[in-house]
Parts: sequence; C-alpha cells; structure tokens
Amino acid sequence: MAPYVACLLIALTVLVTASSPATTTVQHKGTPAPYDITPEQISQYKSDGVIIIRGLLQGKELKNAIRAAKRIDRSKSLADRLLYKIMKSYGKVQFQTWRTYPAMEHVAFESAAPTICAKLMGLNANKRPLRLLKDAFLSFGSGDQGCGWHVDDKGFWPCEDGKIGQRDAGINVWITLSPVTKEEGGGLTIVPKSHRLNFAKRARKVIASKGAFSTCLLQTLDPERHEKMELLKSVPDLQPGDAIFHNRYVFHRAEQFVNSKKHKKKHRISLRYMPADATFFNNERNVDRVVEVKGLNTGDALSKGGEYFPQVWPYRLEEEATKKVLPDKGFTLGQVLKFSLIKATQKRHDN
Repeated sequence: MAPYVACLLIALTVLVTASSPATTTVQHKGTPAPYDITPEQISQYKSDGVIIIRGLLQGKELKNAIRAAKRIDRSKSLADRLLYKIMKSYGKVQFQTWRTYPAMEHVAFESAAPTICAKLMGLNANKRPLRLLKDAFLSFGSGDQGCGWHVDDKGFWPCEDGKIGQRDAGINVWITLSPVTKEEGGGLTIVPKSHRLNFAKRARKVIASKGAFSTCLLQTLDPERHEKMELLKSVPDLQPGDAIFHNRYVFHRAEQFVNSKKHKKKHRISLRYMPADATFFNNERNVDRVVEVKGLNTGDALSKGGEYFPQVWPYRLEEEATKKVLPDKGFTLGQVLKFSLIKATQKRHDN
C-alpha cells in the first residue's frame, strides 16, 4: 500500500508542477508594467513624433479608470460651471487626478505607460529616471469646442523648452476611455511630424507671442497655418484603453463631433512625462504648489520637486509615495475674466 501512496503523491506533485508557471513575475506597487516596444515603433516615433498603442489599459485597470472618469465628470464645482459657460471648451477638465483617485494613480504609475515612454525616450534607468509632470482628465461632449491646434503651453507643461527634434523632449500619453472614430468625431486629431516641420515651429511662435491665454487660438491668429494643419491631420479610430503617445511638440486638437446632437460624452486621460533632469519653468500663474512648497524655480531639475513631480520609472520612490501633496490652485476670478475677454475678442474677429 505504501508504494501506491508514494506513487500517487509523486503523480500529484508532477501534475501541480506542470500546471503552474515555471517562473512568477511579481509587480511591486509603484512599479510600471513591462512592455516590449519594437525597434520599428521606436523608429516610427522618432520620425513622426507619434505612435499608437492598442489596449494599453485592459481588464480591471480599464474598468476602474472608466468608473473614476465618470465620478470626476460628475464632480463639477461652481468655478467649473462658470468657466464652461464662458469657454465651452470641455465639459470638465481636472488636473492631477492621480493625487485623489486610486484608479488614476494606478494608470499613471503602474500601467505600461511609463515603461513605453522611457523606452521611446531612450532613458537609462540608473542615470535618467522618468517623472510624472502632470495628468489631466477631460470630458468632451456635444457642443463642446475643445482646444484648437496647439502644443501644451507652459501653464499645462511647466518646463523649459526641450530638444524639439529629439526623443527626450517629453511625451504626452493620451488615453481614450470611450470609443472614438473618424466618422463620429470626439477623439484626438494629430499632425504627425509637426514637431519637426518648419511651418509648425512658426505656428508655435505666433501662438506664444500673443500671451498665456492664446494657446487654442491658431485659427484666429494664423488662418493659413491652421489650414496646413487641417491638410496634414490624422484622425485615428480608437477603442477604450487605446493610447496615443506623442512628442510634446506635436500639434493636436480635439476632433469635433460630426453630429454634436447625436453623440454622448467622450472621456480621456492625458499624462505628461519628462526625464528627471528636465528643467522646471515657473510660469508665475500661482497654480503649481511645488513653487511654494519646494522652492522650485525656473532652471531647477524636476527631481527637486520630489513628490510633486514624482518618479515613475524604473520605479516609484517610497519616500515620495508616502508624502502628502497640497492640491494645485484653481483658476482665479481674474483669470476667468481674462478668458471671457479673449473669447469676446475672438467672437468679434470671427464675425
């Protein structure tokens, strides 16, 4: 009987071993998911400044992000409602959602987004880690105007200008949480190679010359270059969880709905990643708390910002993850009035 029992135990052991993976990879909290980016994708990104990663978010992480997006969209403050009546750009915009919503924190730190960005930039884990500059949630619905052709200005991307034609200029990861198609609109329109095109560089200068609140007004400021953007644009079809990775200096805009009365809101996340040695720009808008808390000023490395611009790759720093951060300040009444004046000026010009 004993030999029979011994044989049975050996058989069970073999069966369990065969049905279990030979090795187990444990992803510790705060470590981004791995991702095998191909040499062809890196080459395409270097050339076009844009690549699309299908299914960046899947399963539970996608469901949790969609659930958090709906909560954020419902939480409109009085300032949100007032600004929307003036601008009607997006139904809801909220920055630094990773600080409040665990699902958004997971996407920013533990999805494959940081890994892909680091590889596209060619960063070295020991010498040049990656940091999260900002995130943003945007809700785009029927009747919303979005933002015209632009690159994120120093209000939304508070860094000194990087090496525009190189891979480490900074990457914006645009993740859709809703299905978007060219036929219905509501997604993101991009101009591949616009980080390197001369007319696009001049367009940036035209926008910058008109001040901090002119970011979305290229159509009014420079109609000719606006039309060139329209001729070169690309409108990808995307499913929830798909992501566009684009160079900081690639022009992009919200794609208008083909029939604004027919379609529901489209939710998306924008994540802005920069190398740790990128330099901060103090835009003096009294928004970024890192200035008062960390004494950060123009020319300082982002790494000096610590938990306000946290490290995401190759892993999150425990001393930053355990520290609380003060929320960034919202728009002041004076800024809202400036927006109102600019909008009125644009309307008179269009008429």
